[in-house]
Amino acid sequence: MGKKSLEIAGPNVDKNIGMLHRAYAFEMQTSHYFQYVANNIEGLGVLFDDFFGERAKEEQGHASEINDRLMELGANPTDDPGSWEKESGLGKTESKKYLSLRSALERALELERFGIGLYNELANATKDRDHGTYQLALKLLTDELEDEQTIEDILARLEIRDVREAGAS
Repeated sequence: MGKKSLEIAGPNVDKNIGMLHRAYAFEMQTSHYFQYVANNIEGLGVLFDDFFGERAKEEQGHASEINDRLMELGANPTDDPGSWEKESGLGKTESKKYLSLRSALERALELERFGIGLYNELANATKDRDHGTYQLALKLLTDELEDEQTIEDILARLEIRDVREAGAS
């Protein structure tokens, strides 16, 4: 890592690196969740396998961006998938339990919201201190917010029939 880059990152660089490790583990776990669902979703969910596959690619892209930032700060992310669950703070994703369309989307929404909290925390911790990490946190936060809205919209459309039936009663 460059001397000036380290200087700009500031005295909290170790804390920032820790938060980036957590974010990397989260993205890798989430990517695995989406890929597993894309490969194994059941029922009408098979019509959405591309949606879940695209989310997996997006999360892999996020992990790559975080990896790049970690390297700029003189660190490497863990290469042990077994540690991601603990390191991310997310716990088990239990992909196998969420293979119907509704359950897969509801779990995806939980994951996106976890990411929103994670990147909001990272942005707040690095604002006016570590500009490189702050900009990355804002970008990832925006991506997660967009994904949350997309998933909420899909879930709302799944409810259209139920809403019309409720209104007819």
